[in-house]
Amino acid sequence: MLAHPQRIMNQLRKRRVCLFGTSADPPTGIGGHLGIAKYLASMDAFDEVRILPVYSHMFGNKRGKQAPFETRVEMCTLLIKNVPKVTVSEVERICFEKAAAGLNEEQKSKVRVGTADILAMLTTNEPNVEFTWALGADTFLDLASGKWRRTDEVFELVGHRMVVFKRLFEGTDLGKGKINDGKKYEQDHDKLLRESAEKWSKLDEDGNPTIRIVSIPSLTDASSSTVRKTSDEIKLQELLTDDVLSFVKEKKMYSFSDSNISNEED
Repeated sequence: MLAHPQRIMNQLRKRRVCLFGTSADPPTGIGGHLGIAKYLASMDAFDEVRILPVYSHMFGNKRGKQAPFETRVEMCTLLIKNVPKVTVSEVERICFEKAAAGLNEEQKSKVRVGTADILAMLTTNEPNVEFTWALGADTFLDLASGKWRRTDEVFELVGHRMVVFKRLFEGTDLGKGKINDGKKYEQDHDKLLRESAEKWSKLDEDGNPTIRIVSIPSLTDASSSTVRKTSDEIKLQELLTDDVLSFVKEKKMYSFSDSNISNEED
């Protein structure tokens, strides 16, 4: 009996995995992290979506101010427990521990593990996987303008494959016209985003740009920093899933803690 041609093609092609890195402190609901994860999972382009919680922040002023890594991994697992194709990866911890092996505590405090390091490890360990990096528009613009370490390598390691979700303007101070020339700012931002994507994009085997700019309908101005600053349960019910909110309250995190000091931006 001959194998079905489509089955043969599926066996021959590489597994396609989309990576979404985030601090997840905490991971927000459908208006934020969950909405992004669901959108990526709905794309036929991917067999799997992996959420990568940050292990040790690249910026020294944010190190040690996040909830413990294990706690954030647990919240991400609660967030996506009913979302097909989405998993949570501890690859950033594994990469950091590999880089810090044999070092004393002072030396470990100086270790910096960036996106290029993580992608290099993943592509080495999983040569039969085709990785795509998912990130927000502002983060992409920082990368495209060379503000990241080893910018060229990051693009090369994922074959210039990226999904960039557009910044939300509607409903924000800019969108409501509370900031002068808000509409012009939005237009200039979108123009710069398109130009940057065109500069760094390649063409895939079907002739389509490897960098895709998408608008995610469910996105709101939900942010982790807003969650950390409020104890208003009505607001928190809008920003978090029931499971994550229950976890935050049970563990007495953020505004439910006696020492509420976490006000860092996402």
